Amino acid sequence: MTRLLVLLAVIAAVWVGAPAAILPCERMSQMIVPCAPYLTSHAAVPGVGCCNGVRALLGIAQTHNDRVVICKCLKIVAGHFPGIDNKRAMGLPRLCGLRLNFSFSPSTNCDK
Repeated sequence: MTRLLVLLAVIAAVWVGAPAAILPCERMSQMIVPCAPYLTSHAAVPGVGCCNGVRALLGIAQTHNDRVVICKCLKIVAGHFPGIDNKRAMGLPRLCGLRLNFSFSPSTNCDK
């Protein structure tokens, strides 16, 4: 019986990790929530928490598929923050001292 419970726990852990497009978006949105004051023009510069979140988010963008999932998530999250200044959003990585090999804007086709 104990072995069965352990096996079910392992299967459940793998199963929860499988739908990468749902659960990670929740985590990714938590990473960038500290950027909301800057992105909505309520702060002159992004805070340390914001830049740490952007840095962590970019750290998980290892493959094209990772970037597609992140892009789609950012579009969803952006829809929940009325008043986001798109120019500030596009310049955020640079202000946090990061260089990107891809760009993001509201018109970005995430699948490319």
